[in-house]
Parts: sequence; structure tokens; C-alpha cells
Amino acid sequence: MMNKIFKILISFSAQTILAGSIMLDGNLDEIEWDSAYEINDYFEISPYTLKPAEVKTVTKVFSNEDGIYIGFTNFQENSSMLSNKSLRDEMGVIAEQNGVAIDFDSDGSKAYMFMVTLANIKKDGIRPLGGWPEMDWDGDWEAETRKHNGYWVSEFYIPWNVVLMKKVEGNKRRINLTTFRYLGEKQIWLNDNKTSGYRVNFLSSLRTLDVDNYSKGKTNFFPFISKTYNSVSGFNENKVGAEIFINTGTGKQINLTVNPDFGQAESDEVIVNFSAQETFYSEKRAFFNENQSLFDLSHYDRYRIINTRRIGAKSNYECSSSLNENDCIDSKKNYTDIDYAMRYTQKNDDLDLGIFIAQESDERYTKGKDFYALRTKKKIDTRTIGYFLTHVVDNFSDEKASVNVVDFTNVKSRKITLYHDIISSKKEDEAGFGFRSQFNYKPTDLSRRSGSILYFDDSLMLNDFGYLKRNDWFHLGAGTDISKINFKDDSQIKEFKFGIDLNYDSDTSGNSNPIKIGQKNEFTFLDSSEFQFTWDLKTSGKDTTITRKNIDYPFVKTKGSLSFNLDYESPSYGFWEYDWRIGYENAEKYNSFNSEGYERRFAKIAGSLYPTDNFKLGYSFRVREEDEWLNWLKDNELATYDLTQKIFSINMNWYKGIKHEIRLKSQFVALEALNPRSLIVDNEGYLLSHNADVKAFSEGITSFQIRYKYEIAPLSYIYLVYTKGGNVYDDENNKDTSEIFKDPWDNPDNEIFSIKFRLKY
Repeated sequence: MMNKIFKILISFSAQTILAGSIMLDGNLDEIEWDSAYEINDYFEISPYTLKPAEVKTVTKVFSNEDGIYIGFTNFQENSSMLSNKSLRDEMGVIAEQNGVAIDFDSDGSKAYMFMVTLANIKKDGIRPLGGWPEMDWDGDWEAETRKHNGYWVSEFYIPWNVVLMKKVEGNKRRINLTTFRYLGEKQIWLNDNKTSGYRVNFLSSLRTLDVDNYSKGKTNFFPFISKTYNSVSGFNENKVGAEIFINTGTGKQINLTVNPDFGQAESDEVIVNFSAQETFYSEKRAFFNENQSLFDLSHYDRYRIINTRRIGAKSNYECSSSLNENDCIDSKKNYTDIDYAMRYTQKNDDLDLGIFIAQESDERYTKGKDFYALRTKKKIDTRTIGYFLTHVVDNFSDEKASVNVVDFTNVKSRKITLYHDIISSKKEDEAGFGFRSQFNYKPTDLSRRSGSILYFDDSLMLNDFGYLKRNDWFHLGAGTDISKINFKDDSQIKEFKFGIDLNYDSDTSGNSNPIKIGQKNEFTFLDSSEFQFTWDLKTSGKDTTITRKNIDYPFVKTKGSLSFNLDYESPSYGFWEYDWRIGYENAEKYNSFNSEGYERRFAKIAGSLYPTDNFKLGYSFRVREEDEWLNWLKDNELATYDLTQKIFSINMNWYKGIKHEIRLKSQFVALEALNPRSLIVDNEGYLLSHNADVKAFSEGITSFQIRYKYEIAPLSYIYLVYTKGGNVYDDENNKDTSEIFKDPWDNPDNEIFSIKFRLKY
């Protein structure tokens, strides 16, 4: 390894004499490229066959006082070059692509990912240690592509101030780096280090480079003005605000936003949730994604110490006690204005420090919240120990909530990494405790083992600032994955993945949930199509959340079930593709009431059409039917229904040049719950017939948004947004499916027109 680093060091040292400027034009004809460090060995990593690439790629890397430059020369036939346009950060795009991942501090804690398609659409994100690529971050960097005869070129310019880097003494900085190429026609990813961002040892697999050490400060100022009008409620708002990003170039950065708005935010996915667990929605606001990685401490979908969607969420009201109750009701909004938010981060040699503050606005009938967070991480060799403090003041209820976390990560080797979080919370006088312990182990490149233990007591509360799927929870899980790649020459299979997971859950009193065993078989074929077969076995057990922690009726005994799913994703047929999924689940009958047994049937068909490079149409139709679907009503009262849920989605993207973008995103949901049967649960968890008056019901949900974006200059935009949505609930059940789809469109809760100017200085 040291010999390899030494050779690379010599290569980069020669560049100290280089002069002149680089023009990003897709032509690598400047003199600096002649002595750049060169990479020309690539391997198939998705599918993970590790076969040497069948096409030639030459990548050159060099740096100067401005930043890092990467140039790709991608050889292939002209007819195979796909340049379909897409949204920024859109994944799954069928187009030629290049990418680079850089760990600027060479400490293995995270890598920044920069990608560009042949259509010159940029994608960027962060790959943290212990997580997967997150494409919410938008950095200030540049790339240009150009088609040539028999090859195409992408040229990257990544300035030193694009991210916060620790200050390094001396004239050399050590970074870790790897590069990628995507072949659109064959849907194959290539990489020079035989790794990908979706492999657990990704960060430890990057190549090490020593480059000339430069520091570069930056101040970006983003003023904006917006107008929002809701034709349903009559709400009319004009806002002026700004965002300021200051990077000193010495390992310190300050981000500040004043009076931010939500005018350009993308609409959320419609999720119908009758469970006791809150649905988690990802952050879409630019400020709260920028430079946020230090504050990102989470474990899959189970918890997050900070969930920035809490900031600016819907406020609490007590209109019934107000002197003007009707005016209070009319003043309600589904969000809260934010006065300001500020984030300060500092990176020293082996210590990271961050402070986060946000304050919501007070209104006539409610008061906002104040949010505070402190984060530190100390690196000691291959180990990292961190401390996290969050504190929330609810000025409406006069409640205070605090969370303290000590987290520990140990990268013992390229094969094994350990994670531990110790969590405590306090809200008023109630204290809670929890912990997480997890390992990831890769004995070979084609296998993986993992396991985790979670314990959250009944009083642990994270949801004032963070997200916790459930408390009063004990979890024990283990899983393994194995891949096979060496198939016979006449085989149509390129890669086969086998995985199995075992999960045991219970509450902290020892009431066991069903034990779950899941098994996955995934095939990737030569034509790039994929087929997946999975099955899940659940034993009988106790549902400890459905009765919402009722003291007298803490759980419902459930029956075991067996389910399976079949998934297929087609290859690309030039201008279209499709996928489908079917699923089935069956459970035993209950003996305590007149049960016929639970049964679930699911089907999905979806696809995309892209007849030209600048237009894409996507569609999806999903239907789920459940017999004896169990739903909680109140106390120990429940009911079963015959449930049918249909979801129709249509999305459209159109682009004119690189300046104009129109996006349509829509979802229509029709849910029918028929043939209700009243039940109660006794204090031993058995379901019994009951005589309560339970009605069938239907629910229709519409989410529709069309957005026009014009790029004035890089990171400067004009947005025009039209949003329409509604939710109509009916317990008379006298409507057919088409009427349920139509009702929320004809009777929307919101019909919003927004315009926003955002400029970069």
C-alpha cells in the first residue's frame, strides 16, 4: 500500500509546475491533462461480476490551487450512446454516466459523490459510514460532457471549497477516491476499485492519493422572494428571505437561513397509514440538506436523532379555548413559519464540532418551537466516538425535551465494522433510555453478515426533534447475503444473490411479536433484466402496538402467516421499459371468533416511456386486496374489513435545453373497507366477536403537482408551482371506485399557486 501511495505522490508532485486555466468544454486538450494521474482498469460491479470491462475508459485526475479536475474518456460506438435527460439527482436513469466519490479528509467517515450523465445532468450526494448513498445534498461544482466520434468525454471541476474539509498542515493533502462509469444500453456500472456505494466496505476500498494542499474560502448569498396563494382557503402570503453559506477554507463553515419558505419543495409520496407507527418523510428543503451530514445519526428506518422535518411542521392549536374560535380555526396552517435556522460546523485534525439552532415563528393562536443541537465526533485511529445533544422548547405547551447520545464506531478492518449508540431522553420529569449495537462483516467480496440489537424502553422519546419508529421495543436481528457470479458461458444469468434474515421483536415486558424469517433470491440476466423471488414466514405472536399502549389491553394475539412476492424489471427496449410485482400472503384462522383467515393479494404494473431525450413519462398502478384486514378503532375495540386499495400514479418530465424543466408528479388513491365485523380484545389478547356499530368506509386521496423551473444561472432559479390535493372520507359507502378517485379532485383541501425567485451571489 505504501509503495502505491508513493507512486501516486510522485505523479501529483509533478503538477506543481503546471500553469494555465482549464476550460470545461468536454475537450481534454489542455497541457495539464498530459501529466495527470491516469486510471484505465475498470471492472463490472453492478451486477457484481468483477469481470474486466468490455469497453475502454481512460480517466485522468489532477489538482491545482482551484480544485480537483477529473476527465473521463469513454470509448463506445456512437449508436450506443444514450443521453436521456433527467432531473438533478434522479437515480435509475438510462443514460451514459460518469462519477467520482471523494473522501476529502481520508478518514473513512464519508465520501462525497459527484456524477454527470451524457445529457449533462448532475447528481451529487453523500455516502456516510454505516449508511447508503443519500442524494439530497446539492454541491456547487461543475461538469461538462461532449460527444465525439467513437467516444464521449466528461470533465469535472470540483473546487476545494465545495465541502467542509479539515485544515491540513504542510503542502500535501491525503484524499481517498474512486471513479465510476455507467453503460446505459447494458445497464452496467463499472468501477476502478471493484466496489460500489452500496457495499458495506465501500469507504475502506477507495484508492489513496496525495495531492497538493490548498485552502479556499467561499461565501454564497441566496436571496429569494416568493408568493403563495391557496384558492380553497384564501391564504395569501408574500415572503422575502435569504440563505447565506460561509466556508472559511480553514475547516469552519456557517450556514444561515432567514425566513425560509417551502415554495419549491417537492410533494411527498402519498402513504395511507393505519398503523401505530408514524410515517417518516425525507427532507426536501435545500438548506436543511446542505452540510447536514455531521448531524445525521440514524439506523435504517428505525430512528433518527435529528429529523429536520420537525422544524416548520404543523403547530398545535387550542381553538376551543380561544375567544374567537372560528377565526382560530380559519387561521390554522399545515406548517409553521421559521424565523431563522443556523448551523455552524468545524473540522479539526481529528475532532468535528457542530451547532444547530432553529426558531419557529409565533402566531396569533399558537407559538412556535425552538430547536437546539450540539454534535461532536472524535477520531482515534480506526475508532470514532461521538456525542449528540438535542433540546426542544415548545413555547405553546411550555414543555422541554432533551436527548443525549453517545455513539461509537470501530472499523476493525475492511471486513468488520462495529456500531454502538447509547441514547437517553428527558421530557419534563420523564426519563427514557435506549441503545443500539450492530456489526457488519464481509468475510469475502461475495458475502456479507450483519446483526443488530436494539433496546428502547417505554419512556424513550425522540420525536420532538428526531424520529423513533417505536419505543417499548426489544429487537434482535441477523442476516446474511451471498452472491454467485461464475456461471457457465451459455448461462443467461450474470449474477445471483441469496439472502436470509431473521428478526425477533418484543416489547420490554417480554411480550413477543411474531418471529420473522425472510428469504430473497435475486437474478440479474445478460439482457440486464432482473427477477426477484422472496418469501417471508411469520410465527404467531403478539401485536404490541395496535392497541396504542392501552394499559388494560396491551396486545392482540396474531396468527402465523406465509407470504411471497415476485418482482420483474425488464431491460430497456430503446425508448421504454416496464416492471411488475405480484404478492400473496395467507394466515391461519382465529379460533376465538368466526374467522375465515387473513389473506392478502397484491399486484403492480409500472413503466417508463422516453421517446425523445428530453421527455419521459412514467406510470404505475397498484392494487392490494386484504380479507380480514384488522383495524383498531378505540380502547379495546377493533374491526375486520375486506379492504381494497388502488393507487394510480403518473409522472412526466420535459426539458428544453438545460435551462427549462417541467415536472408533473401525481398520485390518486382509492380505498374501500367493506363488510365490517366488530371485535374486541380481552386482557389476554384474544379477539372476540362484539356488537358495536361498525360502518364500512371509503377514502380518496389526491396529490398533484406541476412545477416549472428555469435556471437563470448555476444554482439560481425561477420556480412556478401548482399544487392540488385533498382527502375525502366517506362512511356511507355509496360510491364506486371512479367516484372515490374523483371526489378529492373535485373537493380539494388545497389548491396552491406559488412563484419563487432564488438567486446566487
